[in-house]
Formats: sequence, structure tokens, C-alpha cells
Amino acid sequence: MLKIGICDDDIAFGCQIEGYLKHYAQKENMEVETVVFISGEEYANYLQKESVLDILFLDIDFGKKMDGVTVGRMIRSDLSNEATQIVYVSSKESYAMQLFQNRPMDFLLKPVKEKDIERIMNEYKRIFSGKKMFFEFHIGKTSYRIAADGIIYFQCIGKKIQIVMNSGDKKEFYGGMSEVERQVDRDRFWVLHKSYIANINYISEFRIDEVVMATGDILPISRANRKKIQEKLLNMNMARRNF
Repeated sequence: MLKIGICDDDIAFGCQIEGYLKHYAQKENMEVETVVFISGEEYANYLQKESVLDILFLDIDFGKKMDGVTVGRMIRSDLSNEATQIVYVSSKESYAMQLFQNRPMDFLLKPVKEKDIERIMNEYKRIFSGKKMFFEFHIGKTSYRIAADGIIYFQCIGKKIQIVMNSGDKKEFYGGMSEVERQVDRDRFWVLHKSYIANINYISEFRIDEVVMATGDILPISRANRKKIQEKLLNMNMARRNF
């Protein structure tokens, strides 16, 4: 299911975009959950309690402290979230160049038509279909959803899984490594040991029996997994040479 946010102080416009998205989801037989925010502050408060979004349609000028550029900077820089795709919306075309630093997926000029939303959604499906952008888990009755790009490694500690993130935070939930393996992209997350699964983007050094993470943490490679890791490394190096 896709979680999509619409952040705009014009309630009528937000409802219009929500209607376009629901119509698209019905036509494409997709599960889509939409959330409408009327300010950047409201969206920031949502992030304190809820999971991250797949797509955020974000107005630029709210006329308040937290405008769309500030919200985009919070997503990319403060939260290190590259998974949420930002689609900026504005009635002023001159804003477009100011948004580059927040790496938006697209920019829509108001008034927005239904065909514009269809184009954005089709492009999202084309680029991200099949990619596992998020990891989901439960703590008690609360569901969490975090961007996979921000996960450095998973560690199994007894009956719990600890997630070490690039923000410096750590999350723990009851579960097993088999549950983690089912969810993650196995091209990006490598099984090093029965107790460790690491994001290769954060591995700074490979050794025969261990890896050094960007954090300085040293994770063991079990004897059973050493051959697999060496084969993966060889294939990765071959692919880079061919490229």
C-alpha cells in the first residue's frame, strides 16, 4: 500500500488532489492511503507519531514559518530521508530552481489537473515498482515504517531485532532475522551472520571474517556466509568494471 501526503493550506485544493489520487487508485486497482495536512508544522507533528510517506505533494508558500522549502530540507537533511518522493506544487513557476537542493521528484504548476497526478503516479510506479523502499515492524500495537536507505544494519539480540539507523537512533522490536530477510532488498542488505544483516552502502571495509561499518562498528561474517559474501563482492566488482 502506498501512503501519500498532501500538504497545502488550501483545503479545497488538498481535497481535489486527494480525489484525483483515489480515482487513480481505483482505476489501477491499487491500495492508497492519503493524509492531508494544512501546514508544514502539522506534517512535522505527524512525523513524530506516524510512519514516513511514499509520496508528498508539497505546497511551497504557506505564509508561515515552515514553508515547503523548509519542510523539504527537514525531510532530506534533518531526517536523512531520501525515500519519500517530494512533488512540489506552486502557482509560481519562479520557485522551481530554489527546490533543487531538496531533490524533488517533480514540480507541478497550479492549477493542477488530474492528468498531472496520473503522470506523477505512473512515473512513481515505473521507477519504484518492486523496490523495497521501507521496512515495517510493530512495537506492541503500534506499526512503524522507516526508510530502508536510513538503516545501517540489523542485529538480533535474543528475541529482539535492533535496527541501527544513520540518524543515530536505534529501534528494537520482537522478531527474528527470517522476518527481516523477507522484507529487505537482498541486493542491498547482505546476510553476514545469523545475528547480522548489513546495508552494503554503509560498509567501509570488507575483511575475510568481518566488515567495518561507516559508524566504526565491526560486524562478524560467519564461516557459513564467507563464500557467499566473497561471491557477491566479486559480482559487484565485475559489474562496476563492465559499467
